[in-house]
Amino acid sequence: MKKRTARVLAMCLACLVVLGGMFFPVSKPAEAADVIAVGTNAEFPPFEYMNNDGEPDGFDMAVIKAIGEAEGFEVKIVNMEFKSLVASLATGSLDAVIAGMTVTPDRQQSVDFSDSYYTAKQCIVIPADSDIKSLADLNGKKIGVQEGTTGDLLSTPGEDNDVITDPKTQVQRFKKGTDAVVSLNNGGVDAVVIDKNPAETFVANNNGKLKLVEDETSTEEYAIAVGKGNTELLGKINSGLKKIRENGTFDKLVAEYIGGDTGAKAPETGEKQVVHVGTNAEFPPFEYMNDNGEPDGFDMAVIKAIGEASGFEVEITNMEFKSLVASLATGSLDAVIAGMTVTPDRQQTVDFSDSYYTATQCIVVKNDSTIKSLADLNGKKIGVQEGTTGDLLSTPGEDNDVITDPKTEVQRFKKGTDAVVALNNGGVDAVVIDKNPAENFVANNKGKLKMIEDDTSTEEYAIAVRKGDTELLGKINEGLQTIRDNGTFDKLVAQYIEGKTETEKQTSENPFKNFLYNVKYVFVDTNGYQLMLKGLGVTIGISICAGILGIILGFILALMKLSETRRKRKTIPSRIAGVYIDVIRGTPAVVQLLIMFMVIFRSRYAVIAAILSFGINSGAYVAENIRAGILAVDVGQMEGGRSLGFTYGETMRYIILPQAIKNVIPALGNEMITLVKETSIVGYVAIIDLTKAGDFIVSRTYQTFLPLIAVAIIYYIVVKILTKILAVVERRLRQSDNR
Repeated sequence: MKKRTARVLAMCLACLVVLGGMFFPVSKPAEAADVIAVGTNAEFPPFEYMNNDGEPDGFDMAVIKAIGEAEGFEVKIVNMEFKSLVASLATGSLDAVIAGMTVTPDRQQSVDFSDSYYTAKQCIVIPADSDIKSLADLNGKKIGVQEGTTGDLLSTPGEDNDVITDPKTQVQRFKKGTDAVVSLNNGGVDAVVIDKNPAETFVANNNGKLKLVEDETSTEEYAIAVGKGNTELLGKINSGLKKIRENGTFDKLVAEYIGGDTGAKAPETGEKQVVHVGTNAEFPPFEYMNDNGEPDGFDMAVIKAIGEASGFEVEITNMEFKSLVASLATGSLDAVIAGMTVTPDRQQTVDFSDSYYTATQCIVVKNDSTIKSLADLNGKKIGVQEGTTGDLLSTPGEDNDVITDPKTEVQRFKKGTDAVVALNNGGVDAVVIDKNPAENFVANNKGKLKMIEDDTSTEEYAIAVRKGDTELLGKINEGLQTIRDNGTFDKLVAQYIEGKTETEKQTSENPFKNFLYNVKYVFVDTNGYQLMLKGLGVTIGISICAGILGIILGFILALMKLSETRRKRKTIPSRIAGVYIDVIRGTPAVVQLLIMFMVIFRSRYAVIAAILSFGINSGAYVAENIRAGILAVDVGQMEGGRSLGFTYGETMRYIILPQAIKNVIPALGNEMITLVKETSIVGYVAIIDLTKAGDFIVSRTYQTFLPLIAVAIIYYIVVKILTKILAVVERRLRQSDNR
């Protein structure tokens, strides 16, 4: 009894210590630690930006790391919004801040600054044809600034501002200087006031569009901020800064980041840089899945040729078209090539390379259709690939001068092929799509379809990169020019666009022979059977791994939930399990999968993301099945076990669970079968499972019946095999009941 009391007291004391640490943290001097948490805002090139690995980089990052190396401490970089830096420093979340931060009297009241490491000057960035010549000319204008910076202070009318005095002056504050420049290019503001070095970078990256005006504005000193009174860390930073100035390191960093190329620096290693490129392989001949189930086509060949010319390797990720820009913006992808048109909306989010292809929108209709122009589609059913230029041209709206009838019905498909299949089946009256895939679709539907060229707008295809990734953009443009000059580009055009990339299909007037030819074409000539076998392997692999994970999680959650039955009240474990089960069962599996893949894994490791997603989802259902099975065991079994001297755990292990497992085997079997079928949605995250393999075969052959029936039959066979296995297991477990 005494030992039990002592254990309880020890646990209570430990909890009090933990809670005390949470609510009354003991302030440990950052300067005494080996690792210094340094805050920055990686939106201010060349001082700070995100490099190709998605890590904060730039002059400031190199300076603080060099100081740390000189003084014997490690630096941990934390990227956050500029306006949050001083507050985070004051609350102790950060030990120091380096972010092109100007020393001002207001800031000196909250933090201490190191010696100045750089002298900067504010400048004005304006369109090349602007007549603005000084800061005073900005009175009454729209000015773009990065919020919280010196440019913000200089541009805001107020009692302490002797230059900008007109109260009608509109100051638009952006989280990033890049966003302010994008707004300037789009006419949203008349000028951008920002530091000289990033201003030079922005002007250099907008060839001929922008210019820089140097005004007699105040110069400013950049320094490193530390917490108020943190004299030891401040001393180390000043000492390290002095050392790297004296040994020449500082001058080298200035030359590298500010005096030289100010774009993102690729790591200087013996290995080639790997660029993660996104595409949507549903747009032949630009991108499609080849016989080996890999993304192929003109765009894939172009980006690989550019990579070879510019010295980087290309890793292709296939995903839905509408997810490409979002994945690029979040850093999941480095670049996108997908027959993507350059539009003003997209230019606000990403940067585009030089155009590599000029395309024209066309209309695909049945041979006997009377449609002759885009205007004839008013009031009709139009098929488009969602998010494309064809989608925009076909949707009635205020900015559409051709399609004006509000009764026009636009059906959006994930693939152009699906739109053509709907056209063949009478689901739509026409398909609006780019000229080259339109030619491809007509060629593969001989005698059924025809193509109409209308006087619609031409569009430029370009390669998209993350906003501000000037180094990769430069490499892509340089490589594109190289393959144009050496003739590689023309060869690729001849091979993929002017040539023929599809397998010819035999035909016969005999219906039986024609059916056999179709089977041969779908599954043999185009290697469809190989694609389906690979997809089946992926489906089974994901299902088994997710099923095992789900059962393990289910047992743990069921026992957590049952703790309330034992205690006769709600417990912390039971509440946690209840919330888990409620959230997982209350949200769609496809949404959970997309969150796991796109948010948590940043569009990488798709198979692992799928296994975890389905395993976590399955665990919630398995938990309730197991809990029900345990509760179905007569309560006298527990009482009998305890009366024999077994502990609660031993009774559960040797008496309750063996009986419960027999009760839940049918439910677990049903969950496993459901899981196999649920995995058919993994195509959303670019995994080629059985369903996606059938989908690709449809895209390549325009045959819908055979591939989809084959997929259905294979799923049915797999489910029947699982049902038989589970029946055998259940029969064996029930043998003891018949003794």
